[in-house]
Amino acid sequence: ISPEAHTPVQKQANRFVENKGQLVDMSGQPVPFVFFKTSAQCADVYVTENGLTYVFLQTEKQQPELAPVMNPAQLDTPRLSKNLTGEMKWIRIDMNLKNASIKKDNISYEGRSEDASHYYLAHCPNGITHVHSFTKIIIKNIYPGIDWVLYGSNNQGFKYDFIVHPGADPDQIRMVYSSEHNHDLTTTGDISIKTDYGTLTEQAPVSFLNGQFIESQFEHVSTKKNTLGGFDVTIGF
Repeated sequence: ISPEAHTPVQKQANRFVENKGQLVDMSGQPVPFVFFKTSAQCADVYVTENGLTYVFLQTEKQQPELAPVMNPAQLDTPRLSKNLTGEMKWIRIDMNLKNASIKKDNISYEGRSEDASHYYLAHCPNGITHVHSFTKIIIKNIYPGIDWVLYGSNNQGFKYDFIVHPGADPDQIRMVYSSEHNHDLTTTGDISIKTDYGTLTEQAPVSFLNGQFIESQFEHVSTKKNTLGGFDVTIGF
């Protein structure tokens, strides 16, 4: 099918597509540590056993009439993928939940799609079928007494909640942002990480106790240089 005759399926915004083995790395190997994929504006977002991975993409085409070819889950260290049509450049930001336990057995879902996708790829020629997407993901006990809930917000992003049950300590929650770029805590209390291909913004937290609003804010805990020459920024509440 020529690019002109092919109309790609429109992505459904802010739904989480389950990874049942269809996602692979740059070597074509399955990535079982990736549980879900979603998209927001110019970024792909992966829910993993460590937290979240954001991948910002930019294509520089040498032949505009041809569509670029790209692996759907390039989560390796290399930052540049070349193909016949030009270059696919990308930047990755990880948000790892320090010391968290994110287990597949503790995941439940809401809002399962009525339709499903079927994949017949080189690594799964017999097919991976009935892959659904969901509007909400609930991951129990990522820390003792604390659940993590992710859900769609609008076509520009999504939200997540930490549900701190009675007796649990919210100080357990530590978000470590790993990126080539440093972070900024804005005057409005947001976390902002600017890259060459897009900006990741985590809006200031909104917290409730027994239905009543309580004051809360992000707290910068530490910043360290990582082995790739970027930054590991630890944020608490």
